[in-house]
Amino acid sequence: GGKQARLVSVADYDELSSFPPELLGAYENSTELECLLRAHQDAQSETLFDGCPVDFDRVLCWPKTDAGTWAVLPCFEEFKGVHYDVTQNATRYCHPNGKWDNYSHYAACQHVAEPPPHIVEISSIIYYTGYIISLVALSLAVIVFVYFKDLRCLRNTIHANLFITYILSALLWIIILTLQLSSGSSTGMTSCVIFVTLLHYFTLTNFFWMLVEANKS
Repeated sequence: GGKQARLVSVADYDELSSFPPELLGAYENSTELECLLRAHQDAQSETLFDGCPVDFDRVLCWPKTDAGTWAVLPCFEEFKGVHYDVTQNATRYCHPNGKWDNYSHYAACQHVAEPPPHIVEISSIIYYTGYIISLVALSLAVIVFVYFKDLRCLRNTIHANLFITYILSALLWIIILTLQLSSGSSTGMTSCVIFVTLLHYFTLTNFFWMLVEANKS
């Protein structure tokens, strides 16, 4: 079922003690148990309510809803091993007579395709290998331009600056990729914004130095 439900507490189990064991055995997960508890607590309440009661449709626990209105809940994060987009919503209509519609609308809950772990690992290795080779080659080129005085001229200085922007871009790609793959990374939003901003900046400088190269050719 949906993972947004809380775990059933000790107090909840005290509430459940009045239920027949064979009835509790029919409930498969904490979401369904919580829904049962909420429905039971509402039934014990003396407050009259002419809308739709708490109801579990085998997927989500729908709260009490006024008659003639739509209930809206976030999509479940995971269902039967498949992950879904939690930024979307599921809906269910409560009829004017206080009865739930038999059909819950889950059309907006689209599953999120996750590549197999080995595919992610292979792609990461290819990325790292390519960027490391580029870093080594570009660094050697810059060292050659800087070390040998005979090669110091305006054209080679432009080449060196272009190579440096590629080096910085590659370094940022490696940092960002490493942060994305690090499980439990505590990098905050500010750090992410800084890294992405720098990456776009150095990408732009690549093009600017290319324009300088073209102008001097």
